[in-house]
Amino acid sequence: MSTEAQTDTDESTPTVADRSDSAENTETLAAQRDLLAAENTRLRELLAASQRSQYRDTALALGGVGVVCLVLGFLTPTASTVLFALGGIGLFSGVLTYFLTPERFISAAIGEQVYAATAVSYDRLCSDLGLSERRLYVPSASPDESAQQASPGWLYVPQDPDDTPPSQSELAVGFVVTETHRGIAVRPTGSGLFETFETALAEPLGTTPPVLCEQLSDALISDFELAETVTYDFDVDDSRGRISFQLSGGLYGDPTQFDHPVVSFLALGVATGLQTPVESTVTETDPLSLTLSWTGEHAETGTEN
Repeated sequence: MSTEAQTDTDESTPTVADRSDSAENTETLAAQRDLLAAENTRLRELLAASQRSQYRDTALALGGVGVVCLVLGFLTPTASTVLFALGGIGLFSGVLTYFLTPERFISAAIGEQVYAATAVSYDRLCSDLGLSERRLYVPSASPDESAQQASPGWLYVPQDPDDTPPSQSELAVGFVVTETHRGIAVRPTGSGLFETFETALAEPLGTTPPVLCEQLSDALISDFELAETVTYDFDVDDSRGRISFQLSGGLYGDPTQFDHPVVSFLALGVATGLQTPVESTVTETDPLSLTLSWTGEHAETGTEN
């Protein structure tokens, strides 16, 4: 009996060789992990360097074109005015591109992950509070108020599906609890994008659907690169309005999540331009189809883009 028990104990007890093999495996895995981490860092640095190089090559090319145009301007007096203008534009564009080259490039996947965590939290909060599925984007009443509140507008999620947007004085970040309104108001995800877009505009923000659609679509494609194509159509009369957007190649994942950045930017832009609350509804996800609707007198129609 005692001999068998001793044998079982010996068989179940790790030997010195087993411990040595386990330690070696652990060290090997740790070394491989460190190697992969170092390789990942190296590849990211190479990608960033490549992107910076593209910007700087573009700057040099623009500068070269500017110099050539200036030289030709001296050699061909009959076209000197045009060539000098082109030369100045080329040099200015080259210098601007060179010094505005981004030092850091953030992967779109990282932005999607950051947004997704926030969206899940807000979706859970809305569910726990029993709020409706309506999403109302309400503009700030005036530029002064916008500056004080540090937001060009608000996203209001009512508890009652038939609720109307509260007044500006009732809106602030957090819970909205009044005699006639129940819900939450948050700063829209797209508010930062909209502020950047509005600052960069070479013309005033549009106040009619045709102009707003063109401005916002161009910004999504050219400025922010959040979509590859944007098409739209609208239906507006004296008492109501509707704009339908269809986007392809959009970023930030599922557009039905809470306050999706692309949806938020478009809805807030339309609400601010028309100075009226706008309700957003995502009707399709692939490609993204978004409908923005409102009531009020903003009756200028146009053609489909």
